[in-house]
Amino acid sequence: MKCAVQRGHCMISSRLWHSGWRWVRPLANPIWLLPVAAIVLLCPLLLNQYQLHVVTVVLIYVPLVLGQNLITGNSGQVSMAHGAFYGVGAYATAILAGTYGWSTLAVLVVGMVAAGFLGLLIGLPAIRISGDYLFIVTIGVNLAFLDVASQWVSVTGGTSGLPGLPEPAFGSFVVGTYVRFYYFALIMAAVALAITAAVVHSRFGTVVEAVRDDPVAARACGISLTPVRVAVFAIGAALAGLAGVTLGYFIGFVGPYDFGVEQSLLIFLMAILGGLGSIPGSIAGAAILVGLPEALRFLQPYRLGLVGFLMMVLMIYRPQGLLGRVNATNLIRK
Repeated sequence: MKCAVQRGHCMISSRLWHSGWRWVRPLANPIWLLPVAAIVLLCPLLLNQYQLHVVTVVLIYVPLVLGQNLITGNSGQVSMAHGAFYGVGAYATAILAGTYGWSTLAVLVVGMVAAGFLGLLIGLPAIRISGDYLFIVTIGVNLAFLDVASQWVSVTGGTSGLPGLPEPAFGSFVVGTYVRFYYFALIMAAVALAITAAVVHSRFGTVVEAVRDDPVAARACGISLTPVRVAVFAIGAALAGLAGVTLGYFIGFVGPYDFGVEQSLLIFLMAILGGLGSIPGSIAGAAILVGLPEALRFLQPYRLGLVGFLMMVLMIYRPQGLLGRVNATNLIRK
């Protein structure tokens, strides 16, 4: 029977591998890639300052949603702690760059490592639970982070936050304009995309999805579930830390109320809307939920209600999201 389970698992893993690469092939075609790359690189010439600001915010959210999608879409862990990971990266920027004058590159590395370490600490006990229980526990983690950030005044500035962050710089090159910061955020988003693609389309990524789809079969094949789930939690948290560093530099201020449960919920909705288990879906989810409220600004009193209505319709007719392969309701039931 064990051999049968192994054969079935190998067949599942093979299908996961090939389906995972299916979306890459059309995107690798220069007919699609070159125009998209040209538009992305020329955005500062095509948009006014306000529009460029909105697009930059979308780019900041891209690593966040990619990290959430790794944890929830690829690994199947329904987490609501992403606001805390985001905040760790931002506070690392405020403390190390603002207080101690660390270089931008060092802050980027430490911000990602610190957020990843928090993800590791949360992932170890969280693997014992799943579904809606994990959802509730990670909400508690986010609330605990907010309490620490608000009460540890000597380090975090408390509710007043930490203002006056320096502009990011690489040697003598200072990222001091909207255009330069757009490209800075674009590079950070590209780094997050590269890390995510490397994880998802590796042998490890195939194991992660096998553990998500059938943990019993995966365990029967000799796969240790704990290291797999904890590693994904840490990687997803590190990507959120990268976004937090970018945000801290972008707004020049870090305060606790930017990293609450509502922020975690927004990131979670972006991942579901774009599509769980989909890298392009992560980008689409960030673009829609950041850009759509701006596009509907002329319906100011009703725009949040309209976004909520669209989410409800999507969950009824396409619970895996626009470009996703994983049903969100199935993950919550597990």
